[in-house]
Amino acid sequence: MERLIRAAGRCALAFLLVLGIVALLPRSVRDVVPNAVIGGAVLLLVGVSGGRRMTRRSR
Repeated sequence: MERLIRAAGRCALAFLLVLGIVALLPRSVRDVVPNAVIGGAVLLLVGVSGGRRMTRRSR
């Protein structure tokens, strides 16, 4: 259960991080960037952080 809560926390942190970065972009750039790109960036961040943790534990 603890691993599930940690994973959910990492997902939330990645989501907020990407939203913060998007908020810093100029409005013209934000209008051009599709929502799917933002969602893909969140999934990529979570996947990379999860992959790094898995490789560290297996050693």
